[in-house]
Amino acid sequence: MSQTAQDELEILRLVARLAQASDDRDEATYKACLATRISSGTPGLDEVTVSADVYSSASIARLSLTDWTHHKLMNAIINVGEIRASASIDCVVEVARSTQGGQILRTTIGGRYQLEFVRTDGKWLINRRLMHRRYIDGHGPAVDA
Repeated sequence: MSQTAQDELEILRLVARLAQASDDRDEATYKACLATRISSGTPGLDEVTVSADVYSSASIARLSLTDWTHHKLMNAIINVGEIRASASIDCVVEVARSTQGGQILRTTIGGRYQLEFVRTDGKWLINRRLMHRRYIDGHGPAVDA
């Protein structure tokens, strides 16, 4: 397998690990996917750069406001360089939250992640994560997934 193919596979696994850590509310695994500092937000609106500690803690806290989430990733286009890489990955996130009356509200969020990666100590880590939302469907929570 070529080095490029190995790097692409490692990046796909990294992004899948982040998605599963989100769904599992596993802050340690989530943080382990991130570079020391990460930029995130919505393109053209509110991009900020914070530490991996702050980002992972805030992300898991926000996701924990829901009963569950399920991230589905597809259509990855990855560009690999020597120490930097980028990817465009479509994402559909199912979100559910129960009301005080016991009703379950569900929302589907669809869009595309624009991700950037840096090779640190021989492994790829995410250092930029933007979400281009294409749609939000349903009547439940619309968390930043």
